[in-house]
Amino acid sequence: MADIVVLSYFRPPPSPSTGSNDLHHSISLLLRRNLSVLHLKQIQAQLFRRSLHDDRILLTQLVSGCSSAGAPAYATRLFLSLPEPDLVLLNAMLRAYTLNSLHRQAVAFYVRDVLGRGFAPDRFTFPYVLKACAALRDLSLGRQIHGSLVKLRETSVHVIALNSLVDMYFKCRENEAARKVFQAIEEPNSTSWNMLMTGLLNSGDVNHARHLFDQMPRRDVVSWNSLLSAYAWAGDMNTVQELFDEMPERDSVSWNVLIAGYTENGQNDKALSIFEQMITAGFRPDNATLLSAASACTGACSVSENVLNHVISCLKSANSASVSTALLSLCAKVGRVDEARSVFEQIPEKDLVAWNAMIAAYAQNQRPVEAIELFKLMQGCSLQVGVMPDSVTMISLINCCAQIGILSLGEWIHAYIRRNGIECNTILSTALIDMYANCGDIDRSQHLFSDMPEKDLATWNAMIKGLAIHGRGLEALELFSSMENHGPVPNEVTFIGLLTACSHGGLIAEGLKLLELLQKRYGLVPCIEHYGSVVDLLGRAGKLSEAYELIENMPIKPDVVVWSSLLSACQSYRNVELAEKAAQKVIELDPGNDSHYVLLSNVYASRGKWTEAAQVRALMKACRVQKKPGCSAVELDGVVHEFEASDQ
Repeated sequence: MADIVVLSYFRPPPSPSTGSNDLHHSISLLLRRNLSVLHLKQIQAQLFRRSLHDDRILLTQLVSGCSSAGAPAYATRLFLSLPEPDLVLLNAMLRAYTLNSLHRQAVAFYVRDVLGRGFAPDRFTFPYVLKACAALRDLSLGRQIHGSLVKLRETSVHVIALNSLVDMYFKCRENEAARKVFQAIEEPNSTSWNMLMTGLLNSGDVNHARHLFDQMPRRDVVSWNSLLSAYAWAGDMNTVQELFDEMPERDSVSWNVLIAGYTENGQNDKALSIFEQMITAGFRPDNATLLSAASACTGACSVSENVLNHVISCLKSANSASVSTALLSLCAKVGRVDEARSVFEQIPEKDLVAWNAMIAAYAQNQRPVEAIELFKLMQGCSLQVGVMPDSVTMISLINCCAQIGILSLGEWIHAYIRRNGIECNTILSTALIDMYANCGDIDRSQHLFSDMPEKDLATWNAMIKGLAIHGRGLEALELFSSMENHGPVPNEVTFIGLLTACSHGGLIAEGLKLLELLQKRYGLVPCIEHYGSVVDLLGRAGKLSEAYELIENMPIKPDVVVWSSLLSACQSYRNVELAEKAAQKVIELDPGNDSHYVLLSNVYASRGKWTEAAQVRALMKACRVQKKPGCSAVELDGVVHEFEASDQ
């Protein structure tokens, strides 16, 4: 359709006497539109056909069109085709370079083709060159141009050039010079005030900028948005909200700043509420809005189904690779993995971020086999489109190996990392330590830990956890002692690993001492996982009464994991009385989980209470709870196979 519109301008004119002027006017009007490079080339071809290829006005417009179309190279070819350019064309070329962020080329062009050809820059030349100087922080050339502007004072320097000079000085951190230029502007416009205020804000002088804002004779939406952004960046969302509520008019940027501010400051529920208000107010969300909304949904503790579906629907309507990847991650976060895969398949050109997001989606939702299969598909595609796996890809795959516990697969991934020169940073090395521990090779984990030049808190925690699950409680405590002397300050996760180590190693006294230590020495508040670990510790040691007493006196409400731990210990020690109490709680909290019924039934059976065991089975049937078959995975010739107990 666009091609038809373009070509319709070149239909033969109805009257020979006026045709040439009409055609010139028609092409000039057409070139004022935002046209694609293809259309610009079609117009140039028509100019040759109709002997208009030397028309400076049309060729200058054509060069300007290249600026908007993002085609500076094509603009350069057009420019070189003209033997004697004028200043208007030179300014158009400067615009083409600066609008496309080719700032070094803009400066070189200014020196070589404007000054070198003997042209005197005018008020249209300076803003483009000053923008390039600001981007390059070229204070020396900026000062030279300032001198040229001073010489032009008698012929009236346009305020746009002076505004650009203010911006250049601020970008080069010459704040006092920027203020002096602003004070020299006889009639500063809204842009002048905004340049000064933005410069102060970017310099961190929020108080002075706010004072300036209050003094501004006219405050437009740009002024308000700049101040909103500064306070949002500083995390002062109360002031941001107050300013937003005071705004006489708002645009999409205003809403985006508010939504992004709440999201980046962890107030995700508020961000989603503002997102709904924005749509109700009649504003259409753009890509920036949608990315913030997706981030808010991902970071929120809980999101209503209606809000979630609304955000996902808006994300699906956008045509952007970054938004599609955000949608993919959001679907994965809320457990809609198949929907995430559908989004992934619809991305026409999948970049590394998209591949990593989809692999992570499978890994985070305990679907490791599909993650590994997708990685193999990625390897095949990487040969065609040049998308190579990185450390983020490897971390997801390593986590998958840890989930299914196949050591040979983990070793293959580790070898792949070394073979392909992927940087083994602290995060990746920590993932490898965790993977080897989960796959049964704790010695390899310790070797990797010892070889790491830099260890962060997560690294220490992973090693402590690894020793814990291998029943090497004393070694875990020794490592903790070393951590206290030479490592980072332990956190809540550290103590979960330590309590698990004590539980698996039967270290009752040490475990109880650790629960006291985390509060008194480190000022940490025990969470449900800490209490659950101590209940498990006491339960494994047969101290069921003490475990039950701890549960009853916990300062936080015990969850299903805590009660399940006690119930499991009751099975081991055949304690019917406490098993009944624990089973009542877990079935209330999680009535659809078959393991609770099976554990209680087994306790009864261990004591020969067959009638009660049958009643539990009957209750299970009445509640339509089916026993899930056990499953396992095995790797053969590079392929992971999953099996259930019911498979033949």
